[in-house]
Amino acid sequence: MVDKKRLIEAALFMSSDPVPVDRLNKLIGVAAPGYTKTLIKEINEEYRRNGNAFEIIEEPDGYLMTLRPEYAVHVKEFAKETELSPHALKTLAYISKNEGILKSELVKRLGTQVYKDVKELVGKGFIVQKKKGRSSELRTSEKFRKYFGVQEVL
Repeated sequence: MVDKKRLIEAALFMSSDPVPVDRLNKLIGVAAPGYTKTLIKEINEEYRRNGNAFEIIEEPDGYLMTLRPEYAVHVKEFAKETELSPHALKTLAYISKNEGILKSELVKRLGTQVYKDVKELVGKGFIVQKKKGRSSELRTSEKFRKYFGVQEVL
């Protein structure tokens, strides 16, 4: 029988996107999300206890395996390729400098390509958008802060 914790670990290792708890439940053959969350906490405890460079973080869309920030800053150059298209990266930089900008204002400043970029950035978990009137407010996510080693903006 395959170890449930190792299955979760393998799934998170293979995925570049957050994995929802219901998908992890299905993978390990359980229905209770609390059980799966407990296993994830145990994996993280093992990582901390053993001094591993990895950690599992909870994102709005699920769980993601990532490097601890203190290691990520030293090994960024080994990443084979960026997760984002060059234009989306430019849009992300603009959003990070203008935290809380409305999507409508971003379109005025950068053009209609922004719609595609925002979809990509939200889909990959680098930004969150919150409906505000007829537009959406755009903010960087926890994944953005961990990935780029940025402190939280208040």
